[in-house]
Amino acid sequence: MSALYAMRYLGQSGIGMGAVYIGRGSIVGVDVSNGRYHGTYTEENGRVKGNVTLSSPPGGSVLVTGDPLPAGQSIPLTIDWPSDFANGDARELSLMGHPVQVTIEKIGDVS
Repeated sequence: MSALYAMRYLGQSGIGMGAVYIGRGSIVGVDVSNGRYHGTYTEENGRVKGNVTLSSPPGGSVLVTGDPLPAGQSIPLTIDWPSDFANGDARELSLMGHPVQVTIEKIGDVS
């Protein structure tokens, strides 16, 4: 599973995209607003379960849910997706209590 992935997401107030590495139990990425993603995951029973922190860039940002994320603030994200999460299907994620649809596409393996 160690690979670089493109992520695209859609919330009630907008769209976004970014890139994320998922492999060796780690999740690390960045999005178009310079938000940073850091976390861990496990694989069990055909599922990928993880906890990720989304950290705001120095100037702050507005999330695709319409909620502001002030500079220096972070929010937790939890994923529980099937192991084939990068098959092009949208997966739902809760962001500050609002649903966000996330699509993951594999760019390439990382050794």
